[in-house]
Amino acid sequence: MADWFTADDEAALERAHAAFPELPVENEDLAGMLLDVAREQVLTFADDDEPAVQVSDLLYNLGVEDAVVTAVITLLDFEATEPGVPTRYVYAQVLQAKNLWFAGKGEDGPDGFTFSPRPLSKDIQRIIRPTSGVADVY
Repeated sequence: MADWFTADDEAALERAHAAFPELPVENEDLAGMLLDVAREQVLTFADDDEPAVQVSDLLYNLGVEDAVVTAVITLLDFEATEPGVPTRYVYAQVLQAKNLWFAGKGEDGPDGFTFSPRPLSKDIQRIIRPTSGVADVY
């Protein structure tokens, strides 16, 4: 498991800069905004309550009754044993922060300044939600 990149203090900013050398560390507010927006975008795309949702979906797909699924989720106590942030989410945060930074720099073109917004690319989406390579028959 990993920790999100932030610009909360000098050590956190140095850690983020080491992972993303182009990060504008001279402007802590901007660096913090880039990292926060990237984290929010990753979390929005990611599955909510990932372990509980995956186990629930698996049991429902196997035809297990609702009461049994609820009991299993309660017994596993996902809330109390929160596993932390998956490493792939943190890596996706850095990649998305890079996309946002380079898009925000813009370009001077024939029609003036242009801005290219960057949604989560397909590559970043695959990092957040990796495919198993197994055919889905449902």
